Amino acid sequence: MEQPGMKWTGIKIGLALGGGGGRGLAHIGVLNVLEQEGIGVDLIVGTSAGALIGGAYASGMSIRNITAKVDGYLRSSEYEDSAIKVIGTTFSSERKNFFQKTQIFLRNRYYLIRALFSPSILPSEDFQSLINYLLPDIDIRDTRIPFMAVTTDLITGKQVVLTEGSLRKAVLASSSVPGAIEPTRMGDWLLADGGVTSLVPVNAARKAGADVVIAVMVDRDLPKDTGIETAKDVLYRAGEITANTLEAAELENADVVIRPSVGDLHWADFSRSDHLIKVGEEATRQSLEAINDSLPLLRRFERKGRTAYFNLPETSERIFLSIHE
Repeated sequence: MEQPGMKWTGIKIGLALGGGGGRGLAHIGVLNVLEQEGIGVDLIVGTSAGALIGGAYASGMSIRNITAKVDGYLRSSEYEDSAIKVIGTTFSSERKNFFQKTQIFLRNRYYLIRALFSPSILPSEDFQSLINYLLPDIDIRDTRIPFMAVTTDLITGKQVVLTEGSLRKAVLASSSVPGAIEPTRMGDWLLADGGVTSLVPVNAARKAGADVVIAVMVDRDLPKDTGIETAKDVLYRAGEITANTLEAAELENADVVIRPSVGDLHWADFSRSDHLIKVGEEATRQSLEAINDSLPLLRRFERKGRTAYFNLPETSERIFLSIHE
């Protein structure tokens, strides 16, 4: 076993898991197939939902355990009573009766008023309960697989990649969708969703020393047929175009890009977890040839028991990596 301070000289594989809210459940399917195929990863970098699922897996939880935890949360009273469920139900494709529509209308009025006087639409406690339910209360440095959570500092506008400290707090910061979830204060930083600066954190994985980067994107495709009639429509569409353009540029730096068919699900819609896990598995199987072509034969083994340590130079973004077994 390699000791801290020693550099592993083999090819290092980084997995960059992108954001997408509920669509990020597809990451579970991706990880499941990679594990089944014996494709081990040395580093997991996650943005938003990618940080949540990636952090759970990096902590040592099995795919079966993660899936059971997700199912358990979606059946829990905490989720049923949460604002996440309300918003997800509002934008889900399920048909609604008159009572459901009326209830949604009244609750939406409440959240609209809340948005005018609070830093977020959703109470942070709702999302914190999900994180606490799914993730162990450990330091990032104690994960079994090296892990990094990508966030955005709203004060400086810079990307901040968290590599130490509370795993739960790092994932909360990485998942704090601007306007929806209150930003997380860490020292001088006011941290929000990593997707603001990097929807799929390929570049962060490269900076961390990954030689091969497998990227997983679970965001929605830019709609081709859309009605752009109001100022709000124009602003929203412009934002989507900017995000898609920046994402495409970053994905160019990945060796393999896995694109599960997540459809047009809203980020707060967790109602189709089984379907999302399945499409994650399907997309990964379709990408196996490309993945294997990008890896030397010697790297096709199980990740079980793997440990790695690699040093990073200091950067102006204060990105650093400390890895412990």
